Amino acid sequence: MAIKNRIGVVGSGPISCAMIDAINESSNGEVIGIWGRRFHLAKELAKEKGVSKVYGSLNEVFEDDEIDTVYIATPNASHYEPAMAAIEHGKNVVVEKTAFMTTDQANRVFHAAEKQNVFVFEAVRSIYEPNFQILKNAIKKLGKIHGATLKYQNYSKQYSALLKGGKAPLFDENHGGGTLRTIGIYPIYIAIQLFGVPVKSFYFKQLIVKNIDLGGTCIFEYKDYKITMLISKINLTNDSISEIYGENGTLRFHSLYDIRTISYRSIINDIEETISEPISDNSLLYEITEFSECILMKNRTAYREQKNITLKAISIIEQALNGGTL
Repeated sequence: MAIKNRIGVVGSGPISCAMIDAINESSNGEVIGIWGRRFHLAKELAKEKGVSKVYGSLNEVFEDDEIDTVYIATPNASHYEPAMAAIEHGKNVVVEKTAFMTTDQANRVFHAAEKQNVFVFEAVRSIYEPNFQILKNAIKKLGKIHGATLKYQNYSKQYSALLKGGKAPLFDENHGGGTLRTIGIYPIYIAIQLFGVPVKSFYFKQLIVKNIDLGGTCIFEYKDYKITMLISKINLTNDSISEIYGENGTLRFHSLYDIRTISYRSIINDIEETISEPISDNSLLYEITEFSECILMKNRTAYREQKNITLKAISIIEQALNGGTL
């Protein structure tokens, strides 16, 4: 029987549900148990997914010798403590994006992981998807890069609640909310993976409600071109197409995660061809399969590459939200 990455799930929300399905679909992972803040919801999820263990406390997760890796899918601001506790118990960690609130937290976690000889991965799914690899390989078709526009914009009903004085956890930065942290991580990761670390970065907020990150425009400045990212949870739009422009043509793709459609339009013949391939209905499959493979094979080269991207992305977000530039 093949060795598998044995995973304990922390969190019982929709993303945990989807991740459990992805783990079950993968060839190298299995779910051992679930913990949730509301025990009855965790119990219901475990029953639905055929998971035998439901933990009454987080310590039970960390102390379970059957677990190799802890998957953390709690609100952003509550990632740090369970990640550190899991590491102290010798567990690998997969933590949902955005992984940590500050670069200090991230550095502490990664340092602790090095001491314990375990891995920590941030679950930003898009860069592990097959069509992202196709996109990355297709960059060379463009020749000299002119720039890019990356879009992640939609409308959240929590914005209406916010304007009426109600609760809007999505925009509550004290709990790890705010648009840059919740969805801005996708274009930032994609830009770093495709074009490298920018010379400078800027974030211009939509200042409709004072001191609340509702969205805005993030710009990465490179030596010869700029990458513009349109990020919003208050803009209703039918156009989510992102584009990368070059001397020879344009690459277009229709989402920054769960990427299903990519096309290349050549300047020479003005023909647009589809270059994407069909993927799994659950695109979380690819990241968890990659994480499990790294853990099982102890692939430190791949791990350090992803760790460096996480640290750079968190640094950019932190400085942008503080009104600075990189």
